[in-house]
Parts: sequence; C-alpha cells; structure tokens
Amino acid sequence: MSAPDTWVDIQLDKSRIRHYKGTDMGRRMEGIGHITLRMVKVPLPENQEEVLLTDLPSEPFGCQQIAELYHIRWGIETAYETLKDRLQIENFTGTKRILLLQDIYSTIYISNLAEDIIRDAEAELDEKERHRKHKMMINRTLSIGILKNDLIYILLETDARKQDELFQQIYEDISKNLVPIRPDRHYHRTKGQLAGKYSNTHKRAY
Repeated sequence: MSAPDTWVDIQLDKSRIRHYKGTDMGRRMEGIGHITLRMVKVPLPENQEEVLLTDLPSEPFGCQQIAELYHIRWGIETAYETLKDRLQIENFTGTKRILLLQDIYSTIYISNLAEDIIRDAEAELDEKERHRKHKMMINRTLSIGILKNDLIYILLETDARKQDELFQQIYEDISKNLVPIRPDRHYHRTKGQLAGKYSNTHKRAY
C-alpha cells in the first residue's frame, strides 16, 4: 500500500489461480486477469491496525465511513465464527457429497435455532434484569452445547405435549447461562493459518 487509503491492482497469476484450476472460478479468474480493490487501513486499540478491502468508491465512503460499515456488519463475522469455531462446520463427518451437505444443513439449522432461542431469552432478560450493573447476555457457547445435547430427544419424541415440555426445559437451561457485557473490552488478536485444522481420520461424534 502506498497510502492508508489506496486502490491496489492484484494480478491473478498462476500462483493465485492454481487452487481453482479446472473450475468455473478458475476459468473466470483466467479471463479477468486482474482485479482492482481499495485497501483502507483502520486504526485499532493498542496501536494496532487492520486493513479492510472493498470496492466502494472514496466518495462518499471515506476511511471513517468504511470503518463504520465494517462495524455494522460485524454480526455477520461473529455468525461465521460461531459456525466455524463453536459448531465446527468444517469438521465434516465424511467426504461424500451427501454427507457434506447433511453436515452443513444440520449445523446451520442448529445455529439458527440457537440464535432464535437466545434472542427470545435475551429480550425477556432485558425486561427482568434492569437493576444489574452490566447488561447481561446469554452465553452462546454453553447454549449451543445444551441444544446439541438435548435437541435429539425432542426430535425423537412423538408426544407433542412432551416435546413442548422438553423444549421449555432447554429454553430455561439456556436462559440461566449469563455473562456480562463489558463495554470497551478488547482482546489481543492472533495471526496464523487456522484453515484445515480438522483431520479426515478423526471425526466428531455429534
């Protein structure tokens, strides 16, 4: 980067295309030849910075506006983190296409269901717990664990009344796992290659 906010021309050479060779994406990259993106440096706490890539024009989207837009879409980033880290969506139980799709669909189903329950529980919590020093939120990691362990019993139950009772129990268990929201708390960022961390010879059992 020649400046904190600059347009960079990225050549789609063989080293970048080889991972996609023989695919529609690879053929498209070969046809395009290069791609021009805007790179914007955004300051972070503790004298750190991050670089955001975008194709939005400099006007009216200045550096500050790009940072604000990235903050607004942070919920999408945390949703991907939940899928990849807590639900281990990349840790497939097999290699056949039908097994991959089964894992993907079931994981996203669990994620959406957990988020739906958590949102309802947090809305109810906001009404009840106004006296607390810190605003509270549901612990998502523990909530997902509860849901993964107990949802199977609801799916196997044929009695509608018992299903409702089991679901209500899950809702109550999730509602008990609270953590405070502490504003302006930051954690040190780690860098490194994290992809491909799941082995094909050691699969998860849930």
